[in-house]
Amino acid sequence: MFTLDTHMHTCLSPCADLDMHPTAIVATAIQAGLDGIVVCDHNSAENLAAVQRAGQRVGLSVLAGMEIASAEEVHVVALLPDLEAALKLQRRVYAELPGKNDEEAFGMQVVAGEDGEVLGFNQRLLIGATTMSVEEVVAAIHDAGGVAVAAHVDREGFGIIGQLGMIPPGLALDALEVSRLTPLSVARLKYVPSGELPLLCGSDAHEPKFVGTAVTFMLLQEPTFAEVNAALAEKSGRTVLGGGRPMEDLSMHILDIAQNSIEAGASSVEISLVEDIARDLLEIEVRDDGKGMDPETIAKVADPFFTTRTTRKVGMGLAFLAQAAQAAGGELSIKSEPGQGTRVKASFGLSHIDRAPIGDVETTLMVLLAGHDNVDLTFRHSIGGREFSLCTADLKEAAGGGPLSTPAGLALLRQAIRLGESSLREPDPARQTRRPGNQTAASLEVNNEYRDR
Repeated sequence: MFTLDTHMHTCLSPCADLDMHPTAIVATAIQAGLDGIVVCDHNSAENLAAVQRAGQRVGLSVLAGMEIASAEEVHVVALLPDLEAALKLQRRVYAELPGKNDEEAFGMQVVAGEDGEVLGFNQRLLIGATTMSVEEVVAAIHDAGGVAVAAHVDREGFGIIGQLGMIPPGLALDALEVSRLTPLSVARLKYVPSGELPLLCGSDAHEPKFVGTAVTFMLLQEPTFAEVNAALAEKSGRTVLGGGRPMEDLSMHILDIAQNSIEAGASSVEISLVEDIARDLLEIEVRDDGKGMDPETIAKVADPFFTTRTTRKVGMGLAFLAQAAQAAGGELSIKSEPGQGTRVKASFGLSHIDRAPIGDVETTLMVLLAGHDNVDLTFRHSIGGREFSLCTADLKEAAGGGPLSTPAGLALLRQAIRLGESSLREPDPARQTRRPGNQTAASLEVNNEYRDR
């Protein structure tokens, strides 16, 4: 499993901060725990090579991209095989891009070296629109060997739906992108209710502080264009697991804590998410049987600059979760003993105006279950007395005993989660779980469907 920010800009884009030079972007991406990024400057790829060289120094995958503005002012992100393909597409875009930049009106367009040095200034009107229709933009991307993604479809400005009122029938898009403004759970229902296209989450960062604030999780062998392309097409077991806003959505906090548990050697992780309407209380609890912590370590874990993790330099998960709980009138507690595992529990005022959104539970479960097949995971989510639950053992049994990371296992997993989560909000009491620990009726439906095949 890999974490990517699929849309960010450099100082070449006139609307981007001058601090978005190659070295700063790469350093911020590494700090955010990203495996890869896609550089998508407006109508140009002149800073791509420099960011790729900076990324190579530290092992960060930097994929080729470009954000192209059509004649209708629809923004389309191109994900491209390599630098050569990006430069090929750039030549086509430049030929269709009228106007000259006005630095006072739009800002400087800095061509930078990998160490952040200024090499020159692009004088084209990169902030402008090309003379190509949106259909021509998509065709040009495909001609360069790339995939076409409708950028930030949840935004009125420059999003395809905001500009055109719809996605034109027959437009050969490969994916849709949502910005960090919209939780994926909301976007999925609004834009692809029948799974018409994969959804990506990108930060669209124009300043360093926004790098990694929206990410996409993919099941890949390595973070390369070929693997990403296969994931978008659901080929060879590659897939888009989901996406979210790390350290903002509560579901991403759950994912962070559970991954901490797994890295601490846990073979079993139990997750509980309780929305108690009568008590106006939201509770999150994660228990594991990992190596545990001594009192000194417990006292330190809420420090944003303390971590025992080797996969991320700054472990801010528990610190931000504590802040989120306190902001919503709740608290964070940690109980742990060496060799006895750890329990993390956070409470929030359910209707508190400052409570963070729950976010996309599906993404959290897909990443944990598909990405950690050797861990026994139990998940329970209750709302007002109703409960949806699932566990690794039941899912594997329903999948015929095989791993959940196979195409059939992933399909079963997605359906079980969607049916179970939707059952919590339906009025029919027959879809409730009868006892904690049992499967929901929704899970049983999926189980029976796969057994009958």
